[in-house]
Amino acid sequence: MRYMKTLFLFLFVAFNSTALYSQCILSIRGKVNDVDAKAMLEGATVLLIETKHSVVTDKEGKFIISGLCPGDYTIRISHADCQSQDIHFHLKEDVFKDIDLPHAENILKGVVMVGGATIRAEGISAELRGKDLASTRGLTLGESLQKINGVTVLQTGNNIYKPVIQGLHSSRVLILNNGIRQEGQQWGSEHAPEIDPYIANRLTVIKGAASIRYGGDAIGGVILVEPRLLQYNHQISGEVNLATFSNNRQGVLSVMTEGAFEKKGTTAWRLQGTVKRGGNARTPDYWMKNSGVEEFNMSATAGWRKEKKGVEFFYSVFNSKIGIFTGSHLGNLTDLENVIQAKQPPEYIRDADFSYLIERPYQSVQHHLLKLKLYTEEKNKNRLSVTMSSQLNIRKEYDVTRSSATTTPQLQMNLLTNMADLVWEHFSNQKFKGSVGVNGMHQINSINYRYFIPNYQSVDLGIWIAEKYQLKSWQFEVGLRYDHKNRFGITDNDAAPNDVLMGNSFLPGEPYGSKGFSGFSGTGVAAYKLSDHLRISMTTSTAWRSPQVNELFSNGLHHGAARIERGDVALRSERAWSIMGTLLFNTEKLEMDFGFYNKQINGFIYLNPTYPPLLTIRGAFPTFNYAQTDASLSGADFSMAYLFGSHVKSHLKGSILRAHNQHAKTWLIQMPADRYELQLEYLFVDGKKLKQSSVQFGLQHVTRQKRVPPTGNIKITSSTGIVSMASDYMAPPPAYSLINFDANTSVVVKKRMVGLILSVTNLLNTSYRDYMNSFRYFCLDRGRNISLKAKISL
Repeated sequence: MRYMKTLFLFLFVAFNSTALYSQCILSIRGKVNDVDAKAMLEGATVLLIETKHSVVTDKEGKFIISGLCPGDYTIRISHADCQSQDIHFHLKEDVFKDIDLPHAENILKGVVMVGGATIRAEGISAELRGKDLASTRGLTLGESLQKINGVTVLQTGNNIYKPVIQGLHSSRVLILNNGIRQEGQQWGSEHAPEIDPYIANRLTVIKGAASIRYGGDAIGGVILVEPRLLQYNHQISGEVNLATFSNNRQGVLSVMTEGAFEKKGTTAWRLQGTVKRGGNARTPDYWMKNSGVEEFNMSATAGWRKEKKGVEFFYSVFNSKIGIFTGSHLGNLTDLENVIQAKQPPEYIRDADFSYLIERPYQSVQHHLLKLKLYTEEKNKNRLSVTMSSQLNIRKEYDVTRSSATTTPQLQMNLLTNMADLVWEHFSNQKFKGSVGVNGMHQINSINYRYFIPNYQSVDLGIWIAEKYQLKSWQFEVGLRYDHKNRFGITDNDAAPNDVLMGNSFLPGEPYGSKGFSGFSGTGVAAYKLSDHLRISMTTSTAWRSPQVNELFSNGLHHGAARIERGDVALRSERAWSIMGTLLFNTEKLEMDFGFYNKQINGFIYLNPTYPPLLTIRGAFPTFNYAQTDASLSGADFSMAYLFGSHVKSHLKGSILRAHNQHAKTWLIQMPADRYELQLEYLFVDGKKLKQSSVQFGLQHVTRQKRVPPTGNIKITSSTGIVSMASDYMAPPPAYSLINFDANTSVVVKKRMVGLILSVTNLLNTSYRDYMNSFRYFCLDRGRNISLKAKISL
């Protein structure tokens, strides 16, 4: 592989250069101005993200951070009355920066300021950035988000990870890609977000339905994939990220360069690209045949700004080809039952060797996103912005066929999405600020070849208002939103045979009718600063979600998930009522974050295993039907970090969830088990050659999911011939514990900073299955994986 040679060449240069040291005597100086009040800003906090060192601006708005080595740095400037801003520096010499900080424009967006201290008033939110984000480079977006406490994943094999927030995922979790609502076929459990994590400078998770601005259907929460701000200076800079993984012999190369078109600081640009290739993954006992992955992604950003107006352009394309484990597509019912009973794939699959070759079954996905944003500020300091975007998602699924000459997919889904947002924000009053917005979205979904979901069109319209009021140490926020969603033009594919959908027969090409849904969403937040160290907040909200097209009309083989799924045209909208609370305590030595939540979801839609499995011309597969109930989800997420002396730091975090099916008076199926993680980190003193060095051991423990329905309609025959009726095709797997290791450092190579990270997951090569992995029926999870990552500043 050509890019693998490049990867190892960069690593060789990084480790063998003789110019490993230059004196750390550089500084970043600056002056922070309130751009709206036209005054110098005293009391603003300037945080150096890489070292977590912070300073406060003086009466003249000035600050200085000194003792820095050459390399890449990011500072974050924040103030109670203003919008936080991140600024990136490629430091080669002392710099001075004039910084204009606008008043806060992101109402109900996850981070608000009270009395100069950060209070995450909007539900329970957390972010991944800096060193923590760097440690996830080369992983998928879902894998990266697992670093955030309270976020788990819905996994399909080795390469597909979907984020799960407070037990909810897929269409209940909204992802914003550079401010644009990501729209693909996200309803599928094995349809991972089509986003390159390398574009992100920060990943933020807002848990719960408190995100009025983004959409009323985000019952689980919102994920913000945020690139760093464009650098409006004439200096051209960039970075090269390299990663290699031992388990599937995967290599990743990502390159970014940015600068400005002119010295005046009015135009800026950025180009970025990533290439990835990995082969078969390995469990502790065998190779997972046909589990490779290929990716090629690119993005381009350009911006123009004046004092009171600006324009931003963004385009990205994501391409992936993902192999589906051969052992998940079996030829007959006997093989399927034997695999589930034996808890291992057939011998001919276990005997497979390593290979980069991706054969049928596999899926390929291409996703285009185009964004144009215009904004202008009025004389009274209010702001008006218009954002327009278009997305095209092309998903092709290739099944195993009898003829090796077949080149066409067995299913192709094309989704075209056009959106427009108009937002007006007012913040001339320092205590009372808010915003009003209108959203519109039009989608056209078309299918080719076999049937799984129908063709359809949809129009979504939404209007919202969000206001914030500050009273001394109190902060209050309220939001209200109305949405109308219409699904029409629902037709079968003319090339498909007659379909039977939950007992309702439809002829090819016959319209299924139209579906309309509408409703209100609302949220209220109260936050209070008890002291400089202790802060609390409480959020109450209600939101609703209309049933997705797949939940209504799916009927057939869900290719990547390796199961038969059937929808129900009688499903109604979900309505969620939520309450969440947070308590944050921070000192120089101790950091604590505790959050609890309770969600009452009326009409909760879920996928229910159904007996018997179905034998088709493509093989034998478990069968699942969409069903509806009233559900209650309660839980807590907590984290604590303590610094012993100046070198040893401990981290403890955990997530607990209890999910009830209130109609059946039992537990809900397919909910994450409780999990806990303990980490011990040793921080080294900076030396002449090595900076910001640390090593960390972690113990991750996931309990057995015992809270499942005790009985169901699945006929299970044990190895001794005993027949029982269960709620799933396989009982939840045992609890497991994994030991992980991380070591990272930074070195200066010819006045360039090179960051190096060595990681080992599943250090002891433990055999385990995770309850949230849909392939747990067919194989073990991945074994030991050693990764080496390098970030080279240009």
